[in-house]
Amino acid sequence: MLTLSISVLAVLVSLGSLFLAYASDRRSEMPVLQFMWESGQGTSGEPKWWLVNVGAGPATNVVVAQSLRTGLGRGLDHETWFNPVLVPSIPAGGRLALAWLGGTQGLDCGLGASCTDVHRFFYTTKCGDDVSMFHVGLHLPRWPLLKLHGEKAVKTWWGVEDLSGPEWSHAAAGCVRRRWWLPRRFGLSRRLGGWADPVLSYRPQAVVSGAPQ
Repeated sequence: MLTLSISVLAVLVSLGSLFLAYASDRRSEMPVLQFMWESGQGTSGEPKWWLVNVGAGPATNVVVAQSLRTGLGRGLDHETWFNPVLVPSIPAGGRLALAWLGGTQGLDCGLGASCTDVHRFFYTTKCGDDVSMFHVGLHLPRWPLLKLHGEKAVKTWWGVEDLSGPEWSHAAAGCVRRRWWLPRRFGLSRRLGGWADPVLSYRPQAVVSGAPQ
């Protein structure tokens, strides 16, 4: 009996060590994106919004979007997001100018950014009223990054000069079918291309007279 107890304890210790090593490895490669406003005062540059990676790993598959308002919480709740833009990867400690947002600090909208780490796990940052919240998992709409059904929902950053034209790709909770078995702390998806990735169920939200329905 004592031998069996020691064996079970050894197995539990080994499993615990593996879990801690895995968690430590994940944290060492986790990107954390934050929105930053730079007024341009004292520099030669113009005022603009920046997306900064303050995490330990590179942020890949980065999508920046807007919302009329955001509760900053997990999931989409009653949020509608639009104007998704795919931007280049941002290395740890790096930053990217969001030139298409213009030089106005008060955008009168919420901002969101989703990204993946080197293992394709999702992370999300939401920003509204100068408050930012970081979440593990995808808590923005799951727009297809490539063409789906002949259409491309996400514009690339070099093709967007400003926001003077019509809005595009409005999306809310009903635009994809969330997997019922996925823990809610992960939002719509945990991993790009994983079992819970709902991208193939994406359907654009209908817009009538410039207003999403």
